[in-house]
Amino acid sequence: MLSWIGAIIGIPFLVAALIITAIDGPRTPTNVTVVEDLDQQRIAIWNVKERTYTRPLTSRDDLRNHDSTTVTGYVPERRPDRLHLHKRPPERLCRTLAITMLSTAAVGFLASLLPMVW
Repeated sequence: MLSWIGAIIGIPFLVAALIITAIDGPRTPTNVTVVEDLDQQRIAIWNVKERTYTRPLTSRDDLRNHDSTTVTGYVPERRPDRLHLHKRPPERLCRTLAITMLSTAAVGFLASLLPMVW
């Protein structure tokens, strides 16, 4: 029973992680400069392949050190205009859940074979 539950939950998460990775491509770390504009709004500026991108920082972009002017951001190869300031994007969460559930499925399957061998 445990192997069925793990497989039923794990396989969709694995497929979702593979689809997200295939669409965006791998994420590369880049240096991000944080500046304030005239309205005291914080703006992120980063360069990828000799192009400069900017976007305002929101409350979701929780910086660990608010006084720092440079941070490390993560940019998808295929969409360099999308910046993530945290290392755990959605595909990493899906991949972690998939590995956990599929490992549970494998352990459950092996445990179900144990009475035949014992």
